[in-house]
Amino acid sequence: MTEAVATTPMPSRSIGEGALGAATTLWFFVTLAGQWVFLYYIVAFYGPGAMSGQWETWNRHPMVHAITPGDIGGNIAFAAHVALAAIIVIGGTFQLIPQLRRHAPAVHRWNGRAFIVSAMLASLAGLYMVWIRGGSTGGIINAISISTNALMVLTFGALAWRAAAKRNIFSHRRWALRTFMVTNGVFFLRLAFSGWIIITQSEPSALTFHTITAISFLLPLALTELYLRAKDGGGGAQLATSGVVFAATAYMTLGLFGFYMIFVRSILGAG
Repeated sequence: MTEAVATTPMPSRSIGEGALGAATTLWFFVTLAGQWVFLYYIVAFYGPGAMSGQWETWNRHPMVHAITPGDIGGNIAFAAHVALAAIIVIGGTFQLIPQLRRHAPAVHRWNGRAFIVSAMLASLAGLYMVWIRGGSTGGIINAISISTNALMVLTFGALAWRAAAKRNIFSHRRWALRTFMVTNGVFFLRLAFSGWIIITQSEPSALTFHTITAISFLLPLALTELYLRAKDGGGGAQLATSGVVFAATAYMTLGLFGFYMIFVRSILGAG
């Protein structure tokens, strides 16, 4: 019996499920590590200025239009956006942990509500900064990309909440996963941008910057849809998807290294 089990090939679906599970688990841990590095960056960069009242130090960031004297509405919107980003990073990845859903459902529900509300408010603040304050770097193309991402957050978050209210757990989990991915658009943008610099050893051109911005918002969502379909599909689709997820995770790891070296070390003076 032992010999028969050892020499009998495993069904392709089992191999595919195992590969897809391994790929998504690795992706989760890289994402978790990246989120906490991103949280450290947010707190370490913006925290001292907020605690001391020296808000002008926020303008040291080369990619952000932060504080403008006299612009009370815009400054409040930006500060709220930063504070909500910290809440989103803290709570977002916890929602993906199955053990939390099973053993602490109340924590999962309330953390999920806080995540969705924070994501929606941050998106509304982002839309205000882009179209009313005019704080988007990269011109109209970048503004459209960011706005599309914000509208996705609002739409997907509402659908995830609605599905949960109707006790449609299957639909809720899928919309919640989509919400998580689009909510972290800026996080994925930082990794994509940093990964590009590490690979090419150069700053992207204007066209490349716009392309990276759009892709960093849309590609994670496309990867999510591929994963959801492969999860319900056959072994071949699962194997192929696991390869894509492994490749995406490898790039994310490179981007995380670049983000730390370029932003955390150079801007914060760490290390």
